[in-house]
Amino acid sequence: MTEKEVCLSSKNQIVIPKEIREAVHLKTNDRLCLTVSSGGSIMLWKKPKNYTKYLERRGENIWKGIDIDKYVETIRREWE
Repeated sequence: MTEKEVCLSSKNQIVIPKEIREAVHLKTNDRLCLTVSSGGSIMLWKKPKNYTKYLERRGENIWKGIDIDKYVETIRREWE
């Protein structure tokens, strides 16, 4: 694990060090997500462009056991 110290500026901003950006392939205008744990730790990660593909790469099938066509039809009816 790579660990770097950063400083919060007077404008409440931080700079993510180049080494860290390169390690996680961050580019200008990438969207990031922040979460605060119950212990007060801040977690920061790159927002996936497609959550379904992101979860599939992690080995999680969010559609397992769901009839997708039936699900989509149900949602469409709710929108009407």
